[in-house]
Amino acid sequence: MLDTSTEKLIYDIVFVVLTYRNTEDLRNFIIDSKKVLNCKYKIIVVNSYYDDETNEEFARIANENECDYIAVENKGYGYGNNQGIKLARERYLFKFLIISNPDIVVKQFAIEKIDGMQRHIIAPTIKTIRGKDQNPYYYSRIEFVEWTRYCACKYNNKSMAYIGFAINKLYRVIALKIDRLFNVKKRRIYACHGSFVIIGCEALEKLGQVFDEGMFLFAEENHLARLANEKSIITYMIPDIYVIHKEDGSFGDNKQLMSKYSKESYIYYYEKWKKIKESK
Repeated sequence: MLDTSTEKLIYDIVFVVLTYRNTEDLRNFIIDSKKVLNCKYKIIVVNSYYDDETNEEFARIANENECDYIAVENKGYGYGNNQGIKLARERYLFKFLIISNPDIVVKQFAIEKIDGMQRHIIAPTIKTIRGKDQNPYYYSRIEFVEWTRYCACKYNNKSMAYIGFAINKLYRVIALKIDRLFNVKKRRIYACHGSFVIIGCEALEKLGQVFDEGMFLFAEENHLARLANEKSIITYMIPDIYVIHKEDGSFGDNKQLMSKYSKESYIYYYEKWKKIKESK
């Protein structure tokens, strides 16, 4: 149940976990997190409403595990997470807020690794089940790479998509190997993967509204990186914090729908920030 007292409770970390349809992932996320986290934390479950059955199950899981729970209209990733962040700000005082997918398994998390980093955004090591690295999402912003992806989405040009993807992948692979060779413990990056993002409380205040609700799904990493850059907020990767991203999302195998959302969101993102840049 939600805390209704006027005095805000204090936590090291507040999680915002946006759910949709898949109840099992949330249950596992809560159980696994209890085994690993060595600090005082609170989980806010935000359910993008699908139907009454899953809504009741999500609420039951949240209440049994002393999580806050709200159900919201399914207006997309940005809207749902913004509602969770709003509740976190209203209810609690905290050092860090974490936006996490429910299909995340926290494997290694010592809060001492990020102590004093409340002014920053922090990216952990994120690996898929197959061992693929998802962070850093971008080591640095490359205008040409963003332009090629925009052209690919806007004009359905697969060749342009491959060019941008190849450049960024090559950059990431080389940079990651160098970081691991020299055992880098803290690395400044441009953008972090959206499945598990740690935001310091001071950075959160500077960001204002974290997500742009004009994007239903995807491209959130790009928007957050641009917004942080505009607000002079530095993003760091801390490899010693480690999670696994199962990628068993609620859309299942509906690749056509996911592709549609991805293209629409990226076009929106690119054209919005282009207008902002041109207006300066």
